[in-house]
Amino acid sequence: MNFRILFTIFFILSAYMVSAQSPTIQRGSYLGVTGGVGTVWIMGQHNYGIPNLSGIAHTAYTGGVVGGVTLKRGHGIHGEVVFSIQKHDYRDIRNILGQGRDIVVGKQLDFTYFRIPLTYKRIIGVENGDMDIGDSKFFWGTGIEIGALYDVRLNYTMNGESDDRFVFNRNFNPHVEFPPASDIVLFNAMDVALTGSFGWERFLTQHVVFQAEMKGTVSVLDINDLDWRIKNEAGKYTSSRHTMLHLKCSLIYYVNKVKRLDVY
Repeated sequence: MNFRILFTIFFILSAYMVSAQSPTIQRGSYLGVTGGVGTVWIMGQHNYGIPNLSGIAHTAYTGGVVGGVTLKRGHGIHGEVVFSIQKHDYRDIRNILGQGRDIVVGKQLDFTYFRIPLTYKRIIGVENGDMDIGDSKFFWGTGIEIGALYDVRLNYTMNGESDDRFVFNRNFNPHVEFPPASDIVLFNAMDVALTGSFGWERFLTQHVVFQAEMKGTVSVLDINDLDWRIKNEAGKYTSSRHTMLHLKCSLIYYVNKVKRLDVY
């Protein structure tokens, strides 16, 4: 990760820690842990001069820490710092011109990100006098998510054997060649996405809350580096964007002992 990404992470965490010092906010401030599983895919991922290959569904994983504040009437601000593992597989059968035979072409992409979503959260159905700690509520959230690329691995195969000659070809992109340079940059270091969620929470004690939610995320920026934006057979380029859908569970701890009326 570069300095700008580290500074962004530090700034977001610092802003939360400073705001949480306010006596008004302390009453509803919380910390916790989260984890989830889901599926990910890339919209518009190019395949270097040939039509898009067929995607294969894979399980994605995420986990990390959460923090936030819940204010009166169910309004709140929620943030996370999570480790995200995103695997993409593509496979198709192609005919090699001039050889008269079909081959099985495969592509594997393994992304690892640090992701920082910052969202507005709204508890549904909050009413005055609702003080039952064991009560359950639904909630929704929406916001923006910053992804710092930690690692990425790209592997091409032909009939099951690794073979990069298929794509590192100047006929498709004048910026690359075979064998590829060891320092070649394929994907941008930072991803910015829009995110939304819908979930359910339950107070287990006056400190501890369990949450379960479905969360969707769509990148708004092209994840491909400028030198890796390769046109297809029709001479057109399609930008690539991460799309994710996760089922997440969180266990959060309110810093101060609270009643439902205090928080909501």
